[in-house]
Amino acid sequence: MKLQLCAEIEGHFLLKSKVEAKRNQYDFEIFEKEGKYFISITKPVKNYMDYAPKLYVKDGVIHIKATKPEIYKDMAEWLYYIEAMGAFNFEVTKIHIDELEVKWIYETEEEKGSIPITSLKRNKKKHKASKYLSDRNLLNLILFRKMLPEAHIPFSYYRQAKTFFDNDNYYFAFINYFMMLEFCFADGHFHKKDVINSFKKSILLKLCVLSAISMIKNDSKVENYKWLMEECKVRHKDVNFESVIYLLIEYRGLLSHASERSNKYLFDNYKLRPLAFITSVICFLLCEYIQVYSCSSKEDKQRLISEKINKLEQELFAKE
Repeated sequence: MKLQLCAEIEGHFLLKSKVEAKRNQYDFEIFEKEGKYFISITKPVKNYMDYAPKLYVKDGVIHIKATKPEIYKDMAEWLYYIEAMGAFNFEVTKIHIDELEVKWIYETEEEKGSIPITSLKRNKKKHKASKYLSDRNLLNLILFRKMLPEAHIPFSYYRQAKTFFDNDNYYFAFINYFMMLEFCFADGHFHKKDVINSFKKSILLKLCVLSAISMIKNDSKVENYKWLMEECKVRHKDVNFESVIYLLIEYRGLLSHASERSNKYLFDNYKLRPLAFITSVICFLLCEYIQVYSCSSKEDKQRLISEKINKLEQELFAKE
C-alpha cells in the first residue's frame, strides 16, 4: 500500500509537463490539473491498517475516522521544506498544506477494498461577504479622518493581522495584532518590563481585555477560554487584565525572535490559534472603542470607560 499527500502549489513558475523526483522511499511530483498546479509526495506504508481511515457507527450515525496524522508527518515536513526553499529556487509562493488530500493507493489485488475510504481532503471554509455598504458607512470613514488623523496606522496593523488570521497564519496574525497594541499603548518602549508598565496604565486597553475575557468566557466554544486559563495556571496567575497583558508580551518576545523555542510554531502554527484569536478579539474591540469614543471629551471618555470596567470586574470577579 502507498500513501500520498497532495496539495495545490502556487508560484511564479511554468510547467511544460509533469516534473518528478525520487529520494529514498519518497516519490515527488509537480503537475497541472484543471488549470492549477499541484504537488504530491508518495511513500510505501507497511502495517497500513494501523493508520488507515475507518468507518464506525455511533448512536445510529456513521462517522469517519481520518488517517492518523503521525503516518504522514514526515511527508508534511517535506512540503514545508519545499515551500520555504522553493520560494528562492523557483519562486513558490504557497503550498496549500491546510487543504491536503490524503490518499491511499492500492498496489495489489489483495489490498483492494481493505480501506473503506481511500481519499480525504481538507477544505477551508470560504469567507463570504455579508455586509452591504451604505452612504453612511463611507461618510463615517471620511469624518473619522478629522477626529482620528493617525488611526489608519493601528488599523493597518489590524487589517494585515486579520488577513493572516483568515488564511490560518496565526503566527503572523498575532505579531501584527500585537503591533497594533504596541503602537497604541507601548509609549515607544520595547523592553518587556517597560511595555508591561505602559500597557497597565491604559484604561482603554483594560476595557478591551476585560471585554474580551467576558466574551470568550461566555462563548459556547470554550476551547479558547480553557487555553487562556491553562496558560495563566502554568504561570501561577489568575485570569485577569494584568495576566493577559503579561501573556501577550511574553509571546511577543518569544515569536519575534528566531530561536529553537519559536521555530516549532512556524510549521505548527495552529497551536497559536487561541492566542491569535484572543488577541484578535482585543484588537477588534479596540477598533470599535477608538471610533465610539472619538466624539467624547477626555473627561467623558474616562468616565464612560471606568464605568464599563467596574461593571465588567463585578461580572468577572465578584464571586471570586
